Order: sequence, then structure tokens, then C-alpha cells
Amino acid sequence: SFMKKIGFISDAKIRTSYGVTGNNRIPDFAYLTAMGLPYNASYPFNNSLVKGSYPRNIGNRNLRWESTAQFDVGMDVGLFKKRISFELDYYNKTTSDLLLNASVPNSLGFVSAFKNIGKVENKGIEFTLNTSTIKSNKFSWNTNFNISFNRTKVLALSENQETMLSNVNWDSGYRNLPLYVAKIGRPIAMFYGYIWEGNYQYSDFDQVGSSYRLRRDVSTNGTDREDIRPGDIKYKDINGDGIINTNDQTIIGDPNPDFIGGFSNNFNYKNFDLNVFMQFSYGNEVFNANRLLFEGAGRVQTNMFEEYTNRWTPENQNNTYFRTNGYGPVAYSTRVIEDGSFLRLKTVSLGYTINPKSLKKIGISSCRVYASAQNLVTWTKYKGFDPEVSAKNSALTPAFDYSVYPRAKTIITGLNLTL
Repeated sequence: SFMKKIGFISDAKIRTSYGVTGNNRIPDFAYLTAMGLPYNASYPFNNSLVKGSYPRNIGNRNLRWESTAQFDVGMDVGLFKKRISFELDYYNKTTSDLLLNASVPNSLGFVSAFKNIGKVENKGIEFTLNTSTIKSNKFSWNTNFNISFNRTKVLALSENQETMLSNVNWDSGYRNLPLYVAKIGRPIAMFYGYIWEGNYQYSDFDQVGSSYRLRRDVSTNGTDREDIRPGDIKYKDINGDGIINTNDQTIIGDPNPDFIGGFSNNFNYKNFDLNVFMQFSYGNEVFNANRLLFEGAGRVQTNMFEEYTNRWTPENQNNTYFRTNGYGPVAYSTRVIEDGSFLRLKTVSLGYTINPKSLKKIGISSCRVYASAQNLVTWTKYKGFDPEVSAKNSALTPAFDYSVYPRAKTIITGLNLTL
């Protein structure tokens, strides 16, 4: 009753919840050891070859469900006879006993096995604002705006494990290299590799006759010092030992956005209705693997991107694109990590509802004709087709772009009839 005196507040509610849910989403019978029976597997017994079998994986009868405990608290408020309303939510959920294909000691003869390991925290704030900006007999304008700030953090991994590396199976030359790292205290997936420092220039070499030799105070790029030439790709020597190797790999990017959201407007004028929806994401990075192959990969009969015509040459000494065959060792680096922030005109829909009075004579209760278009324009600095991409979509390997079709621009027209 005390709220009735506050005239501009028309609705107010505070809510909270807590619960625990389970998850058992791993391959069926993963807790058992599967036996393989290849046609050519045999062993000698009594002076003859007998058909044999072998264990294909390590079973784990101690597997149990994941558990996710989630706490939520929120507020719903309506103002000025609900002309303005908003929702504010905070959530915090912690997932324990994660079901992951975890690494096991090589002495077991296997690479990995399903185990309950680790703990991950997901928390965030989500805000939604609705307004009835204009409301009259002939014209109305309603808006909806939402924005979310979501964060993930690894709280624990397997026994005595501080980091976990993840590979992406895409190209034969890269499939055994880790591109992602999960580290305690950091998000569940971060890009992992070398820090790119452009190209070696003539100033990095001592000239010996007509040839050039890399100076001793300049670090290598992972290939032999004698084989490095001006225009070759260059990486940062983090530990300062003069040699680029796995000790110089580090976190090189974050695929997780700072915030995401959308903005929708609904207009109605007489019998016309118009909806415009825009979507945005800010702060996320994308790994553009296409550039690894099509910007000087050195493969025979492989076409390159047009940008590679600006590669390093003695006449065009730059730090953008390395020289022909100057790609160095097969490696992941910050060179192809790009800003994936975007603003997209997601949907535009226009409709017209025919006056019902003019339809009664032909037995039609209502009729609406409409046209809708999706994915019309995307504003972004990303060089690929689509910044909202993940070719190897999983929690451990997000925002990876390789040969992914962009979202299609679509236009749909239709007719809604009620008899």
C-alpha cells in the first residue's frame, strides 16, 4: 500500500531463484572400454594366427553427471502507466564435475579419456528496456533495447592442472597445434600462440658479401638462423633467449565479447506496420584461418587473396605481408586475429492489413500482406565474410573462421489470410 503514493511507478517486482540441474551429454556408453576388431588384427597361437581385438579407449566407471548450480536475482519495473518498463537481471552459475575428454599419461597407451574434471563459473548482468514512445489513434512507436554483459571463468581443471590446450582439426599442417587455452582464473577459451611482430627488415641483418645473415642480437622465428631472410615473418621473443619456440607461446586473443545486445523498433501507422531490428556485439575477436592459407602459404596451385599482392619485396618493404615463401614455421599468431565487433541490420519487416470491412463480402475475416528482409547490412572491421562465425563451435573452440558460408541475405514476401 505504501507504493500507491508513488504515482509514476505502475509496476514493481523483485524476484530471485536458485536451483541445480544436471547434464550427461557425452557419447553413449563412454564409461565403458570399447574393444576394436579390425580385420587385420591377429596374434600367433599354437603355430597359427588367431583373430585378435584391442581396447580402443579407456573406460571410466566413476563417471557422473555434471552439476550446474545457478542463482538469479532480478527486478521488473514499470513507469508512467507502463509507458516505460525495464528488467534487470543478475545471474551466477557454477558448473562442477565437467564431462571432458581429458588428457591422460602417455604411459597408458592412450591420449585422452572421459573424466569429471574442473569447475567453471558463468555470471553476468542482463538489461532490457521497453518503451511506448508514441501512442495515438493513428500512429504508435514501441522500442525494445537489450544488452548483456556475460563473463566466464575457469575455477578448476584436472588434478594438478593449471592450463588445458585445445586443438582445431581443420588443415593437416595445423591440426596438431593448440590454438586455444583454458587457464584457471581466465575465460574458458582464449586464443593461444605467438605474438606477431611484422617482418624482418634489412636492419635486422649483417650483410656478408651479397648475402644477409641475421644478427646475433635478433631472435629467430622458429627456423634456423642461417635460413632467415629479409621479409620473413617475425614473432616476439617473450623469454628473451633469442629463439622462438613453444616457450614463447602465450594468450594472444579473447573470443569472448565485452557485451552483446539488440535494438528493435515497431511502428504502426493506420494499417501499416514496420519492424526494424538491429543486433550488435562488441569486444570479441575472431581467428581468421582463411588468411593462413590464402596470404602466402606457399602451396603450389593455390590462389591467394588480392591483398597479398602488397607482400614484402626489396622495393616494397613493409610489415604487413611477408615475402614469397617467407611464412616461417607452421604456427598460430596474432597476425590473423581480428576484431569481430559488429552492428548488423538483422531484420526489416513491412506489412499492410487490409480493412476488414472491405473483405466481409468475399468471406475473409482478415488479410495482411508483408515483406521481410534479413541480414541486410553488417558494419564491421572484420575482413572475413561474417564476424558472427564459429566453424568449430564448442565452448573450448569458439570464433574460428575457415571456409564458412556467410549468413544469406533473404527477402520474403507473404500473405496472411483468415477465413
